[in-house]
Amino acid sequence: MATSYLLTGSYASKIEKGIKLWEFEESDGKLTELTSIGDIERPSFIAVHPNKTSFIATSEVGSGELVSYWVHPTTKKIRETNRQSSNGDHPAHATIDETGNWLLSVTYSGATINVHPLLSDGAIGELAFSIKHEGSGPNKERQDAAHPHSIIQMPGKNLFLVSDLGTDTIATYKLDPDKGKLTLQYTAQTEAGAGPRHVSFHPTKPFVYSVNELNSTLMVYKISHEGQLEFLQLLPLVPDSYEGENTSAEISVSSDGKFVYASNRGHDSIASFAVQENGTLENLGLAGSGGEGPRHFSLMPGNGWLIVANENSHTLTVLKMGNAGTPCTVESIIQTTAPVCVKVI
Repeated sequence: MATSYLLTGSYASKIEKGIKLWEFEESDGKLTELTSIGDIERPSFIAVHPNKTSFIATSEVGSGELVSYWVHPTTKKIRETNRQSSNGDHPAHATIDETGNWLLSVTYSGATINVHPLLSDGAIGELAFSIKHEGSGPNKERQDAAHPHSIIQMPGKNLFLVSDLGTDTIATYKLDPDKGKLTLQYTAQTEAGAGPRHVSFHPTKPFVYSVNELNSTLMVYKISHEGQLEFLQLLPLVPDSYEGENTSAEISVSSDGKFVYASNRGHDSIASFAVQENGTLENLGLAGSGGEGPRHFSLMPGNGWLIVANENSHTLTVLKMGNAGTPCTVESIIQTTAPVCVKVI
């Protein structure tokens, strides 16, 4: 019986247990809470270290923090290692580079992209580098300024894509592995008012899939070895007939590279697509997320299950995947305070 472990982040208060560790049974889809830890406000995103025993959580508040944790390999108890300022308001996303030496993060309100060294025990070192985005977009309410929403590494490269919801851009940065300095390489412009949020890389081919939060679309790009994006395709994530409000949130490519999934908040659904030989996508339809406000999700190893963090209904939903690569059954729904991130560790 294959067992996996998950971490969830949330919009819980400091006095609540906002970070939880779960055990997941692949055979029957059973999800069980094992341990939790508090003393962090709104731990909205989690970056797992390559060693699979350490992780970083972002405290998404005005005077934000980055907090390092360690998970005991047998008891699964979580222990805080240390914390540092996020160098900007509302840290929204973080990633640990493939070497495990650098923590890269972005602040949504501060518009900063930051690099911290990681020490051998997983502790976060002092700020090594920072750069600030400038600009705005046509959506006066959401694009009044630059709002970098994610920073994600190109597999096997010292290249990182920063999706900026406020400026409708996806920027490619190169990381100096010795000094932690980022250098801008390219900037790709999305549709005006699209609001790019997250990207996901194809595991074996040079394709990148980007979810746009504000206009509920998905964009397909070809990416060069140097990190330059070439636009290939634009797809809607909700039906034309849908008249309600919606903001799209997370995107993920299956580990076998055959499917792409994206979540919709408002329509409360998971959109599924089949990957074609040339990287473009074929729409496979929509399935309910099993809750309200699916802000984040993770595919489990083997791609047989999808775990959804439904922020507004305060639920984690276990969705069983069908043979056609689409969610077909809501296996279980677990109550937990405002989950907004779910990561395999």
